[in-house]
Amino acid sequence: MAPATATSRSDAGWLLARGLATVATLSGAVIAVLMMQRRVKERRRRGTDEAQEDGNCCGDGGGACGCQHDPPPGKDAPVDSCDPEDDLEDMVFDGLDDTGRSAWGAESVKRPARLNGKASFEAIGSGTWSANSAPELPGKQRIFVKTYGCAHNSSDSEFMAGQLRDYGYTLVDKLENADACVINSCTVKNPSQDTALTLTRKARESGKPVVLAGCVPSADSTVTAGMDGVSLLGVTQLDRVVEVVEEAIRGNVVKLLGHKKALPSLELPKVRRNSCVEIIPISGGCLGNCSYCKTKHARGKLSSYTEEAIVNRALQAASEGVSEVWLTSEDTGAYGIDLGTNIAALLNRVADALPSGVMLKLGMTNPPYMLAHLDAVAEVLRRPNVFEFIHIPVQSGSDRVLHGMIREYTSDDFKRLANGLREKVPGMLVATDIICGFPTEAEEDHQQSLELVKEFKFSVLNISQFYPRPGTAAAKMKKIPSHVVKRRSQEMTMLFDSYETFTHLVGCEERVWFCESDSKHGQTVGHTKRYAKVVVPRDDALLGTSAMVRFRAATKWHVEGELTGKK
Repeated sequence: MAPATATSRSDAGWLLARGLATVATLSGAVIAVLMMQRRVKERRRRGTDEAQEDGNCCGDGGGACGCQHDPPPGKDAPVDSCDPEDDLEDMVFDGLDDTGRSAWGAESVKRPARLNGKASFEAIGSGTWSANSAPELPGKQRIFVKTYGCAHNSSDSEFMAGQLRDYGYTLVDKLENADACVINSCTVKNPSQDTALTLTRKARESGKPVVLAGCVPSADSTVTAGMDGVSLLGVTQLDRVVEVVEEAIRGNVVKLLGHKKALPSLELPKVRRNSCVEIIPISGGCLGNCSYCKTKHARGKLSSYTEEAIVNRALQAASEGVSEVWLTSEDTGAYGIDLGTNIAALLNRVADALPSGVMLKLGMTNPPYMLAHLDAVAEVLRRPNVFEFIHIPVQSGSDRVLHGMIREYTSDDFKRLANGLREKVPGMLVATDIICGFPTEAEEDHQQSLELVKEFKFSVLNISQFYPRPGTAAAKMKKIPSHVVKRRSQEMTMLFDSYETFTHLVGCEERVWFCESDSKHGQTVGHTKRYAKVVVPRDDALLGTSAMVRFRAATKWHVEGELTGKK
């Protein structure tokens, strides 16, 4: 019996030792998680933000997120159908490869994040684990971030990606390679919203946790009513994306849609999609009340970042090697009205601060507020480190239609601004948008829009058919028959196709700033100071630099050139 007793004691001791080891292992895992959470909380407590007024609009409604794309060889691209993923501010990114546009995670800025506010929370799955299913440590999963819409949305996605990467998550470029996804949505038009929601459903059907962020849930959270298991993140809550993703991965649903008075800090971590370009939102929201605009519901009234915060962000980006700084908002002309400053003052400060070789680009503006600063802005555009470019969405050449849109300006106001800038900055590129088929547009109004385009012969023209957005005043108006809207859109497109845009540049020699490579066509892409798009044979060494180029051919969309060898 003695041997048996000894064996029993030995087994008991072994079992006890194994139990203690298991407890130690589990304790270690718990401690590791707690330590990680503590470190994150400490970082977040140290985070700071500029105090802002109520800030909540992205895009300019109907046609402001349009973009121009190069057509396939031998074929003109339809101007009327813009990709819902892109906008004018981001047009150089379309169809280009990952040279210049870094893979997620290649460019990052380490900065603390701040967390506050409350979220609605509901559990949809078990948070427990078994011996056969041990929990993964937070921040170890692969995250797919997809962006739709304007440059402001692109910047928001870069900030969210930066926080996720800073926490330890791995960013991937394909949904099928991800453990969870963040979809940053756009509500400007039906197609862009529908595309984002389709991807959301696809991800959920594949069993992946989904966080739907951006303007769609912020403007109207009811659009996701039939989507079980989808977490929602508002546009002013992007500094809490890590929390929401964590809970989504644990099987919970978080709906964080409240509007905060403080805009997300510009010091948040960031991962740039294009390593050459820094996109800085200078404000959120706008002062307009356009009858067709849904995004005002998402981003609300104007709330501007301080000049100091914007300049500091630009300097930080320049120190990290970017060659272009883009200032974006829903209406750059309205910048600073809530702070007692203005867009001209900001442009001068940023242009003064940027080091040699870094170019500044101004984003979209509406006529009313920019008119007050016409002379001062024109002076800034003439500076050697500022692109001579402006995007002013006119939307219609008819005052009657503009009144129905509640655009708060007339066609003469637009002409005064555009012509005034062109006179003071000869050759500058003025881009605009046209909405065809707004409910109050009669045939005479459509003809007035055509006449406006004939007069200005815009090099960049974003043509959009009217989309009634639920909850807007224009959605309640009687729609024009779809075949009429389509015809008017086609007539506008035919007019745009009828004139030349860049032929006058052939034979010229100018400096070009390069920011992208296009592997499909074997080209490197850049822009002149007047922001004409230029392509040369691919040479990735050009990225982030400038060079003299002689232009030998022109298409509707760009000029083709060759390096002269001059510096």
